[in-house]
Amino acid sequence: MPSLPYASQDASSPRHKRRSTAALSCAECRRLKLKCSRVFPCSNCVKKGCGAICPDGSLTTGKGNRFVLANTEVLHDKIGELATRVRQLEDGLAQSHALHSLQPHPLLAQELLNIKRPLERNAPPAPEKPEAQNEVVDAMGSLSISDGGRSKFFGQAANSWYLLKNETASGDEDEPEAEPGVPTDVPWLAYAFPFATNISKTGRDLRVSLINLLPRTSVAQHFCEIYYRHAAWMYTPINESDFYETIFGPIYDPNATSYDSVSCHNLSVLYMVLALGTLVDLEMPAHSPEATEYYQLARAALSIDSILEGPSIAAIQSLLLMCHFMFWADIEGPRWVLMGLVVKLAHSIGLHRDSGKWKLDPDETYRRRCLLYEIYTYDSWQSLTFGRPPSFALSHIDAKLPHQTTINMSGDVEMSFAAWKHGWASKCLSFVHDQVFGARAPTYRTVQELDQKVRAYYIPPSLQVPGFGGAKLTAEPLQPTIELTMQKYCSFAIKEIGKDERSWGRARVGIRLTDHTSIALFYMHRGFFAQALEENPQDPMGSRYAPSVLAAYTSACTFVGLIESLFKQHPDLTERLWFYFMHVFSCAIVLGAIAVKPQMALAPSALSHLDSAYILFERVSDRARTAQILPILYKLKARAHEALSSSNPHHADPTRSAPNVKTEVDELAVLGGGTRLVTHRATSSTPSRSTSDPASQPASPSPPIPVESPHAWQGFTHIQHDYNDFPQYSIAPGSVPTYDPPPMTTSVEYYEYAPVAYGQEEMSNTSPAADLSYSWQNFVSQFKS
Repeated sequence: MPSLPYASQDASSPRHKRRSTAALSCAECRRLKLKCSRVFPCSNCVKKGCGAICPDGSLTTGKGNRFVLANTEVLHDKIGELATRVRQLEDGLAQSHALHSLQPHPLLAQELLNIKRPLERNAPPAPEKPEAQNEVVDAMGSLSISDGGRSKFFGQAANSWYLLKNETASGDEDEPEAEPGVPTDVPWLAYAFPFATNISKTGRDLRVSLINLLPRTSVAQHFCEIYYRHAAWMYTPINESDFYETIFGPIYDPNATSYDSVSCHNLSVLYMVLALGTLVDLEMPAHSPEATEYYQLARAALSIDSILEGPSIAAIQSLLLMCHFMFWADIEGPRWVLMGLVVKLAHSIGLHRDSGKWKLDPDETYRRRCLLYEIYTYDSWQSLTFGRPPSFALSHIDAKLPHQTTINMSGDVEMSFAAWKHGWASKCLSFVHDQVFGARAPTYRTVQELDQKVRAYYIPPSLQVPGFGGAKLTAEPLQPTIELTMQKYCSFAIKEIGKDERSWGRARVGIRLTDHTSIALFYMHRGFFAQALEENPQDPMGSRYAPSVLAAYTSACTFVGLIESLFKQHPDLTERLWFYFMHVFSCAIVLGAIAVKPQMALAPSALSHLDSAYILFERVSDRARTAQILPILYKLKARAHEALSSSNPHHADPTRSAPNVKTEVDELAVLGGGTRLVTHRATSSTPSRSTSDPASQPASPSPPIPVESPHAWQGFTHIQHDYNDFPQYSIAPGSVPTYDPPPMTTSVEYYEYAPVAYGQEEMSNTSPAADLSYSWQNFVSQFKS
C-alpha cells in the first residue's frame, strides 16, 4: 500500500503547529490587500476608524466609491455610544419582559438585534419576505353545470347580475321563438353563420335578395344617424364619414346598374348599423322586432362569403357591431364567443402589428389602428364584466395608438374619448387583468399597488362630469351633445368614481383614499370587502382590509348617484343601457352590507344610497328585467331599516332579532365572485333551445310583472315573509345630502358623502384570513326561484 504524500511529515512539528494556530488577516485587510497586524482590532482598521468591524466585517462603499466609515472618528465614537446604549436597553427589556412571559419580546427578534451591527460591504442579502398567503381571497368565481351538460363560468370580477343569473339558471330558460319576417331562403344562412362556406352559384341571387330587403333611403339614413348619435359614442368600429363613403353611398347609389361590386361583408356592416340604430331609436320599442330582423339579415350577409376563409376589415367591423348589438340587447352568451372570433380574425389580418411599417396608405393605416384598439378596448371591458380572461396579449401588439393628445389654453392635456379609452384599456386596465383577476389570486399588497396606479391615471377636463369627482362648477357655455354627455358619464363610471377633494375623514381613519376610485377598483376591492365583513362583522372598518371597505363604499355610493343623475337627464336612453343598472345592482349589494350595521359611521349614507338604488330600479319601465332584482334589493333595504330601528332605543322592537351576520356574508360572497359550483336540473325532457339565436329572442318586451304580485315573489318565500312583517320606515330628512342635477347651463352641486367619525386605528396584518368558500356555499338558497 503506497504511503500518503504527507505520511513522512511530523504533524506535531513546531512549524506546522505555528501555522495552524496563527490568526488570519482581517476581512478589511484582505479586501485592500494590506499586511494585517493580526492583533484585533488590527492597526490598519484602527487608523481608518473602523476598528468596530475588525476582523470579520468590511466597509460599505457609498457615492463616488467612498467608504462610509473612513476618516469619521467622531461619528464612530457616537455610533459606538449608541450601540452600547441599545445593548443596555435590550438587556433591560429582556429582563423586565421575562418576569411576565416566557416568550421573547417582539422587539428582541433576531433581525431587530442586528440593527446595531456596523455596516458591511459584503453583507448577506436580506431574505425575501414570503407572500402572505393568508391575504389571498378565495374567489375563483361561479361555475354552473346543467343536467344536459351545458356549462357556464363567471370569474371573481364578474358583475353580480350575471352571478345571480348563474345561480338561478334564468339564462337557460326557453324563450318563445319569433317568426322572422324575411324570405325563407335567408334565415338558414343566419343560422349557418359563422361556419358557412362560400356560395358561388347562388351567392349573387342571395346578395340581390338581401339588397332588396333594405329599407328605403330616408328610413335607412334616419337609423344610421340615430346609431351614430345614440350608440357609436361608446364603440366605433367604422367612423361616420368612412361609413357613408364606403358602405352607405355605394349600396344606395341611385345610379348603380348592378350590385356585383357590392361586397357581402359591406352589406353586413350596413345591416348591423341599421339594427343598432333601430335598437336605440327612442321612438321605437326597446326590444324592436325590426332590429332583430336587421340583425338576422346581417348574419346572413356575412355567411355568403366565408369570413373564416376570406377575412376582411369589413367582416371584422360587422362582427364587432354584432357584439355591440348583443351588448345593448343584453344577449350574454354568444357575444363572448363571437368576440373571441373577432380577435382571432384581427390577428389573421395583422391588425395587431403596426401598419406603418408596411408603408400602407396613411388612411388605411389609421383605419386599421382605430379598429384594432376598438377591439382591444371592447375585449378588455367585456372581460371585466364577465370576470373572464381577455383575448389579447399586450406583449404581441405594437400598433400605435391612433389618436393624439393636445394641450389646451390652460396647459392641461386634452384628448378625445376614443383616445382616452384606448390608453386606459392598454396602459392601465391590462395590468389589472393580469395581476388582479388572473388565475393566481393576488395578495393585498398587489391590489394596493395597482389601486394607486389606477387612481393616478389621467382623465382630461373635457370628459369630467360637473358636480362629480371634484370637477369645476363653472357653467358650460353650450349644452353638451348627447354623445358627449354619454362619453363623460361613461369615462367617469369606468375610471373616476368618488373623486372628492373635500376629505370626508379619511385622514382620521389613517387611510389614504385620495383623488378617485373607479368601477374597476370596485371589483378589485369587492372580495377584500367581503373578507373584512367576515373578519369583523360588527365593524368592518376595524379589519386590516379597511382600505377596501372605504374604496368599495365610495365607488358604490358615487356610481349609484352617477347613474341616478344620468337617468334624470336622459331617462329613455339610460334605461336601455342595462349594463349600467347591472353595476348599480353590484353596488347595492355592498351598500346593503354596510347599511345593516348602524354602529358604522358609513351606515346612514349607505342606507340612503341603497334606497336611491331601489327607487332607480323601480323607475325602470322594463319590469321583465327588474322583477328578479327588486325583491333582493327590498330585502336588503328591509334589513337595513330594521337594524336602524333596533339601534334606536326609543323605537326598538324587542320581538325582532338582530340581522344574521353569517347570512349577510353569504349573500355578499356569492354575488362577489366567490368560489362556487352550481348544478341545475332540467325542467323538462325536451332539449332547450339556445337563447343566442335571434329567432329565440322575444319579439317584444315581456308584460310587466308588478313587484307586489305573487309571481314576483315566487321562490322568495323568506323575503315575502319579511315583507309582510316589515313596517314601513322613511328616511330621516336631511341625513345625507343627495344630488339633484340641474340643467347643464347652470351651476351644479358637489356630490358628497356623510362625514366619517372614525378615530385613527392601528390595523394589524398578522391575523389569519378566514376562508369565504364555506360562506359562499349557502347563499344560493336566498335567491333561487
